[in-house]
Amino acid sequence: MMIEQPAFGRRLRQLRLQRGLSQSDIAGDEVSASYVSRVESGQRSPNDLIAAFFARRLDVPLEALASPGSQDTGELRSRRLDMAGRLLEARALRKDNELADAAELLRGIGAEAGAGAEEDVLWEAAWDLADILRELGNAAEEHAVLSGLAETPLSQETPRLAARVATALSKNLLRQGRPGEAVRTAEHAVSVTVALPPTAHERVGAMLALVNSYADSGELENASSLADTLQEIVEDIPSRQLRGQVYWAVGSARFSCERPQDATRLHEQAFTCLHPEANLAAWARLCRASAALRLEYDPSDDAAQQAAQLLARARQALELVGRYDDMADLMLAEAQLALRLEQPERILELTAKVWEGGAELPLAGQGKCQMLAARAHALAGDIEAAKGCYRHAAEILDRAGAYRKSSEAWRQLSELLATGP
Repeated sequence: MMIEQPAFGRRLRQLRLQRGLSQSDIAGDEVSASYVSRVESGQRSPNDLIAAFFARRLDVPLEALASPGSQDTGELRSRRLDMAGRLLEARALRKDNELADAAELLRGIGAEAGAGAEEDVLWEAAWDLADILRELGNAAEEHAVLSGLAETPLSQETPRLAARVATALSKNLLRQGRPGEAVRTAEHAVSVTVALPPTAHERVGAMLALVNSYADSGELENASSLADTLQEIVEDIPSRQLRGQVYWAVGSARFSCERPQDATRLHEQAFTCLHPEANLAAWARLCRASAALRLEYDPSDDAAQQAAQLLARARQALELVGRYDDMADLMLAEAQLALRLEQPERILELTAKVWEGGAELPLAGQGKCQMLAARAHALAGDIEAAKGCYRHAAEILDRAGAYRKSSEAWRQLSELLATGP
């Protein structure tokens, strides 16, 4: 039988993916996975015996593998066009902020997985679904979708896609209060981008996820070292938005390493890149994050005044475009400001509002909320309530893997037991 390349290789890849098989699965003991790869790319043409072997591995007649019929090709094309049309419809719904309807449409596309001819459309549908679930605050389903994406052949065979999925997974884990897992996932994202240029979007994005994970997990030396690397390349990054994200992350790492002057300067550079006109939500989150870090690491009066101004701007914006988790983080930052101003009643008012939605708040956020409540009770002289909140905070932060902050909670509880208010 005449084997025509690259048509044979394309059909081999299509049928392999349709059955959920890897190149190693097809290769078996007869040939190597690299040989299968070269056949699929059209670089090698198999003889009749090897072609028949592939057909047996796929459980199809040799004729179906070597000479697909025009009717089959037409059906696949029609199916692909239908799925692409629904993907565009979902994107239009998302643009109109009909997020739940867009997610349901994308779930329907994903339910049809298994036809290799549409693997790229299926990948995009799953990626869009994960992004929408993030906006909806559904971290558990987002994690499941991203984990499935990581296992697809497209992700495993394409470093840029693999890095994007791993980076998104790391961010998801960090939002869930699982910094240790976030670190490992971000390290994987960085490892698959080593062959890309230093300023490639996927490589920089992976490093950003890793430096944030290091900082949250208390690995401050690693965070500082990676921040140095990012600072060396930031001016060469072509995207202004991405440069702003780098300045933001590097500045946050400097705050964690107790270098507030350097950190404040870097955050100011982030503000010059992240304009509210371009992305109001990102700008507001930077305002909130920068304010919270200034309050935590800079004891000066100027820092408190700057934080108050930043929080006022963040509230104005987030009341328009913020999600539940944005508003919870904002109220925790406002509680930090109230702590600086020694206003225990205000702290307890804000932390109570946050705790009302505690079922959706990440573990790290719950721990921070309890820490602030403990300090407010201590400030008000209610020692028993403060002890309970410190103990609760330490236990939550332990479960979240935030061991540095957990140790701080245990230390403050110990000091309170020893010395009183």
